[in-house]
Amino acid sequence: MKYSANYSVEKFLSFSVEKQYKAIDHLILALEMTIGNEAERNRLISHIIELGKLIIKPLPDKMESFLSGLEEASTPHEILGYLNTYHESALRKDNQLSIRKGDGSNIANPKLSAKAAKIILICDNLRSVFNVGSIFRSAECLGIGQILLCGITPTPLHANMSKTAMGTESIVPWQHFPATEAAITYCRNLGLTIYALETAENASSVFETNFHYPLALIVGNESLGVETSTLQLCNKVIILPQLGWKNSLNVGVATAATLYQIIFGDTNG
Repeated sequence: MKYSANYSVEKFLSFSVEKQYKAIDHLILALEMTIGNEAERNRLISHIIELGKLIIKPLPDKMESFLSGLEEASTPHEILGYLNTYHESALRKDNQLSIRKGDGSNIANPKLSAKAAKIILICDNLRSVFNVGSIFRSAECLGIGQILLCGITPTPLHANMSKTAMGTESIVPWQHFPATEAAITYCRNLGLTIYALETAENASSVFETNFHYPLALIVGNESLGVETSTLQLCNKVIILPQLGWKNSLNVGVATAATLYQIIFGDTNG
């Protein structure tokens, strides 16, 4: 489906007010789907603000609030917050998968289990309930100590979480923090070393890093990654090296791969 959209002023003014509302809504959806593309993001922001000012009748409260926020937002992450509020609890999900169900046997290595329990996972403004549910499943399989859900990240209270987490959301301890910075402070007060998984310059390969325990691992938003200001609060930035053309994996996949390497591959701790 193509989400990019554009309306000439003349065409927009020819619409009924209800159709103008729908056009703005379509543009807002296009903005959400292309938020990682700076040029398209900036184009859509200007276009939405321009057309919004042409509507004669009062805007719906939700749309009025979003447009006001859009004019004030200075970073893509701020825009992301306004988008999340605008779409409220709408489910963001990948294509539905046929998932094998059932519990396996628990033959955990005590030493590895103790290591995994010293890991806290920080989810930094993830949008997709599917991704967060996948992360809960990986965390439960590995015996991760705790998950901190930050900002707009869906929590197990979301109506659709149980469909994706397959019950693991009630097993893995979790907390919600309004901002990722607060979660980092919480972890520092516990004496944790903070790592961020991000495709940033000078990041170290997860396969060449000696991890220090206890530790926290930050994984970032599907479109924008981890914000630069957040990376600056971390002790180290790590990366999953890749051989293909794309520069990033799905956040659920990347999180699982990294955690498996930390627990089973890293000999430190």
